[in-house]
Parts: sequence; structure tokens; C-alpha cells
Amino acid sequence: MDPNSSRMKHMLWAGLAAVMVLGMFSPAQAEERVLEIGKWYPTLESGLTLTQSTYTDNWAGGDKGSIVWTFITNATLENQLSTKVNWNSTLKLAYGQTHQQSADTLGERSWAKPEKSTDLVDLETMFRFTLGGLVDPFAAGRLETQFQDASDVAGRNLSFNPIRVKLTAGVARQFINEEDRSLLSRLGFAVRQTSRKIFTTEDSSNKTTQSVSSTDGGLEWVTDYKTKVLSDRVAWTSKLTVYQPLFYSDQGLFDDLTANQISTNKLDPDIADYTMTADIDWENIFTTQITKLLSVNLYLRFIYDKYDNSVPVVLDGETLTNAGGVRAAVRKGLQIKETLALGITYRFL
Repeated sequence: MDPNSSRMKHMLWAGLAAVMVLGMFSPAQAEERVLEIGKWYPTLESGLTLTQSTYTDNWAGGDKGSIVWTFITNATLENQLSTKVNWNSTLKLAYGQTHQQSADTLGERSWAKPEKSTDLVDLETMFRFTLGGLVDPFAAGRLETQFQDASDVAGRNLSFNPIRVKLTAGVARQFINEEDRSLLSRLGFAVRQTSRKIFTTEDSSNKTTQSVSSTDGGLEWVTDYKTKVLSDRVAWTSKLTVYQPLFYSDQGLFDDLTANQISTNKLDPDIADYTMTADIDWENIFTTQITKLLSVNLYLRFIYDKYDNSVPVVLDGETLTNAGGVRAAVRKGLQIKETLALGITYRFL
């Protein structure tokens, strides 16, 4: 096993342990949160951050102007439908761009094409059957996509691509259920269906696409934790997901790649094994409200996904038509995303 990969896994597992310890061994618990049957409990907040600078053509020092903006929306909706059924849904939306000034050989400045800086569409809904036992059966569905897919190696973009739908069923345990603090962990079997459009060639002038799909399934462990830290001034929301694939519809295609195909397309010789490696996703959001409208938001996400199974092998005879996409889907190292935003945020509900 790659020593770096092993260390990354250990770090993320340590993160899960920390969340569990913080949840179960925090100071004295507050009064348990009780939901009124049939009543809706919505939350909704949206925010916009903007950073701008610009310079004239004769500005000394080589500085370049830029405009960076990000729009985020976080929402939840919960209802205790009956004494035995709880329904909880979450929605996360984020999109942002960076506009950068560039200078030619004569020093004249112009604005380059904007590039995406953040992008997320994530909707999840879960029915939990609160039967009063040690664990609660649950069924959940999740839709994940992005507004703009900019992963093409030739620089072409697609909208709402890929689209991944995940269905999960299993058991859950609510360790903490308070007004400002909660800890819910669940274990189940998940099936993921992914639909993706890919370009038929790596020629940037050719924008012809074809649709491909893949399915995988396996065991999933999800832990959601919410609390307030730093004397209740900062709200921390954490979600850690561990997914171990047990089957993958395109596994046979990866296994059947010949040594010549792997060499010609510059693929990793062990790429077939990567598709069945456990995925770990640890998302953290820290938010503090300075005034009613002004807030600071820190978003941290750690992902270990050795191969993105939403990118299948597409063959035309013996030719691998999406070799660039397959190479880009291999990510041996830990992926880290960090966004620190100071801007206007309004809590509607």
C-alpha cells in the first residue's frame, strides 16, 4: 500500500474518532430537543461574498486586478411526521467565479475569461423510523451535481454534469439531540447511479458529446455532527462519509484493459484496483455571525477518492475515447478544499 495513502486514511479516520468523542464526551448535555408532530422546522440562509481590485495600464509593480465572488445557500427542512417517522432534508448550493486581469507584451490590460472557483449542488432527504429501539431503521436519497463541469482536459464546459443519485437503507443511532448540538451516525447499504456526458474526442474544437452511465454499490457510514464552539460564537457543522464499494458496473472494462491500452493511454497499471478503494469525504463548515448581515464562513473539505467511479471507460473498438478523463479521475493524494469568506449572509428562517 502507498505509505502516503495510508497516512491520509489514518488522518481521516482520526477525524471521525474526534467527532464521535466530541459528541459523546462533551460537557453536560442540555435538554433534549422534542419536535412537535406534524410541524415543519425549516432553516434557510444565503450569502454573497465579493472581492474586487482593478489597475490602469500604467500601474507600476505588475499587480493584476481581480474579481472574486461566491454565492452560497444552506437550507434544512425537518418534520416529525408521526411518533414513528422523522423526515429530514438538507440542501447546499454554492457557486463562485474568479475574474483575472491579464497584461499583454505592451502592458495593456484586459479581463480574461472567468474561471469557476467553487461549485456545489447537494440535496439529501432521509426518513428515519423512530421506533424507540437501540437503533432506528432509515432510508435516504441524495442528488449530487454541479452547475458547471469544467473538468475537461481541453477546456470545454458542460452544465449539470455529472448527475449522481444515491439510495441508502440501513440503521441509524441518534447519540445527541439538543437544540444547538446533535450527533447522528448511520450505517447502511448504498447504491449509486451516475449519469455523465463526455466529449467524444479530445479535440477542443469538437463539442460533440455522448451520455454514459454507471452503477456501483457498497457499505456506507455517515456521521453528522452539529455544535457550537468558542463560547457558542461559532457554529460548526461536520459530515463524515465513508463508502466502501462492493460492486461496480464498469469493473469488468477496467479489468480487461490490455497492457498495450494502459501503456498507450498513459494509465496507471493498477487503475482497476482503484475503482474498489474506499472513499472518505469529511466536510466541515464553521460560521460566525458578526452582525445581523455580516458573517464569516470557513469551509473545509477533505476527500480521499482514489478513482472517481463516475468516469467509466468508453471504448470504440480497441480505442479508449475518454483517456484524458480517465487519467484525470485518478487522484492518489488527499484532496483538500478550503474557502474562507467574509460577506453578507441573511438567515431567512
